[in-house]
Amino acid sequence: MQAVAALITAALATWYDSTTRRVPNRLIAIAIATGLALGILTGGLRGLGESVLGLFAGGAVLFVPFALGWMGAGDVKLLAAIGAILGPRGAAYSILYGAIVGGIISAVALARRRRLGVTFMAVLVGVLGFISYIIPGLVGRTMRVVRPLEDAMPLPHSGVAIPYSAAIGIGLVIAIATGFSLVFV
Repeated sequence: MQAVAALITAALATWYDSTTRRVPNRLIAIAIATGLALGILTGGLRGLGESVLGLFAGGAVLFVPFALGWMGAGDVKLLAAIGAILGPRGAAYSILYGAIVGGIISAVALARRRRLGVTFMAVLVGVLGFISYIIPGLVGRTMRVVRPLEDAMPLPHSGVAIPYSAAIGIGLVIAIATGFSLVFV
């Protein structure tokens, strides 16, 4: 029953996000209330605790990307609602598979707009820059080569935005189909 509620929530959120670029708060509120009620009905106070923990875990996982402006609040609220319905394990596997799906969708969208190479180089330069601050001696020589690239290739916003709720929804489907386990191990 929880899986059905989570799938309906994700499907509706994806539809709204794809058509209006927003996930309605009313949908999220209903989903969270449903998750908490199902938690109580199926597991009593322990089930309610799992639902509350899933709610907070789902919201916490995407809070930093939201705070950095990488995604919208609707995506964070959607994962929190999935966590309320399926618990922390459901939220964790949904975002794990959702991140993989989101990466593939983003790569395809960037490639279609001929922005994949530039974006890949900018990400590589950023990662190497971050590593050079952590381990300066190990990456120092690499950064002397890459720094001129960073100056020559500033990357403004890629101009590509995808409705990430679709990636979360597909990740949820994969998580349910795999029984909330890792298929690539």
